[in-house]
Amino acid sequence: MDSISFNSKILLFGEYGIMHDSNALSIPYKKFNGSLSKSDHLSEDQKISNRNIESLYEYIIQEEYLNNIINSDNLKKEIDSGLYFDSNIPIGSGLGSSGALVSSVISRYSKVDLKSFSNSELKKIMSLVESKFHGNSSGFDPAVSYFNKPTLYSNKKIKPIDKIAFKDFKVYIIDSQIVSSTKKMIKTFEDKMSDSEFRLFFNSKFINNNNQCIEHIINSSELFRNSVKELSKDTFYNFQEMIPEKIKHKWKEGIKNDSYYMKLCGSGGGGFFLAYDFDNQINSSFSEFKFYQI
Repeated sequence: MDSISFNSKILLFGEYGIMHDSNALSIPYKKFNGSLSKSDHLSEDQKISNRNIESLYEYIIQEEYLNNIINSDNLKKEIDSGLYFDSNIPIGSGLGSSGALVSSVISRYSKVDLKSFSNSELKKIMSLVESKFHGNSSGFDPAVSYFNKPTLYSNKKIKPIDKIAFKDFKVYIIDSQIVSSTKKMIKTFEDKMSDSEFRLFFNSKFINNNNQCIEHIINSSELFRNSVKELSKDTFYNFQEMIPEKIKHKWKEGIKNDSYYMKLCGSGGGGFFLAYDFDNQINSSFSEFKFYQI
């Protein structure tokens, strides 16, 4: 089966904020990827993937807008012929496993040339499809997998960009080895937003700091270190429910030592977490964790 591979993604900045029109910045990550494949003799894992795609098909056929874009008949035929998503992207990790699947399905089964859509229209389509998995999706993750480039979301528009330079620091993803549910974390966040004090903090300070981090990293500004430190501190003290206990002391240690700064990598709760390392401390500080430099 001739199928394109779609990479995982790493959301550098914009978790939760993108749902409230803050800026966001994400990059494709080639270490983990997936593609649609078929087999006459599905393994147990492949059968689970096949059923997962079938549930996505059942969701699509209920949406008139998506039905006009996606060839659901062809999708169903291939599901019945052993279609599955051949992927090494860890599920529940924050690396966009569902986003890569959504990009794969839309790319293969679209009735129309996707290049005829604006980036905003593509994001809308991907948002609708990925909402099957998360209940509320921005569509940003599958867009990053689709463009396979660093992607900026700003002023309600998405824009692929050529390159992001990590100047005077290294970026790592740290594996908490805990599976998380994006849908559950989004519900937790929505519950937090019902609190007026948290809502004020989030809509003003958090989003402003998030946007500053994006501006500073894109422009290779010397101000980036301080802005990401502030974001790390604000996240630690206001998103405790999204940070596993085994990560909390490491998070606090980085801030205290002023050497590295951690943040959520997606919705949090488990999976991977980001660390911006300014003093080459990750190898020694996270020796008991699995981590990757990006």
